[in-house]
Amino acid sequence: MAVTNYPLASASAVRSAWTETLRALLALTKPQLAVMSVLTAMVAFATVRPASEAAFATFAGTLLAAAGALSLNQWWERQADAQMRRTRGRPLPQARVSPVVALGWSIGLACAGCAVLVVWVNAAAAVVAALTILIYGVVYTPLKRCTRWATEVGAVSGALPPLLGNAAAGELWAAPGMVIFGMLLCWQMPHFFSIGWRHRADYRAAGFRVLPAVDGTGRRTAGWSLFYAALLVPVSIAPWLAGELGVIYGVVVALSGGGFFAYAWQFFTATDRREMA
Repeated sequence: MAVTNYPLASASAVRSAWTETLRALLALTKPQLAVMSVLTAMVAFATVRPASEAAFATFAGTLLAAAGALSLNQWWERQADAQMRRTRGRPLPQARVSPVVALGWSIGLACAGCAVLVVWVNAAAAVVAALTILIYGVVYTPLKRCTRWATEVGAVSGALPPLLGNAAAGELWAAPGMVIFGMLLCWQMPHFFSIGWRHRADYRAAGFRVLPAVDGTGRRTAGWSLFYAALLVPVSIAPWLAGELGVIYGVVVALSGGGFFAYAWQFFTATDRREMA
């Protein structure tokens, strides 16, 4: 007589479902971007307090707060993501996790990050983390449907982690963190504009009014990209000129910043080829 294995099959299905849900929740946090936020925060922190018992708490709090903000962004944009080829494979458009669970996950991560910072680091770091979450997850996301300046607002939130690191180390306006903030702000804009231009049809279909979506020829998009790429060079090279960092840093940032500017210039002068991209 055949032996049925229904309990084993059921347990396997439950484990599989839980595994898929956990993967979806992890994907909501955009791990690569979250790690970048943590790294920039910790670099700023380390320049002020190289050895500190608050380092791990700063790392953990920043990671949780960044993950919460990025997850909240996906929750807000779940309907728009479903309309765009670039994002329709994300967890929420694919119904791999429910919007209610995603919202609870996002708020839980964000609150946990701020709680870790306020309890084990300091209130200033928690405030900067909360500000980052609010700007990115609550202000920037809906603003993309209203104004082309939404990208600048989003870039500010993306550049705040170094100031969080400064705050955690007890010096909110310390120069290294401020420089990293400026570098991130300037770098993000050409990066976002190039992605927006490549996927402008998707953005238009989703109702976003970011610059690449409302710029018919790409001339303004390319011009602003060139502006921020040009601004990145003096911002990044300033510590070397001020004698704070050595010649290796100066040569590396000058070459990389110059290369970045060259690509922005190529985009600006592309004319017909840019419009057909």
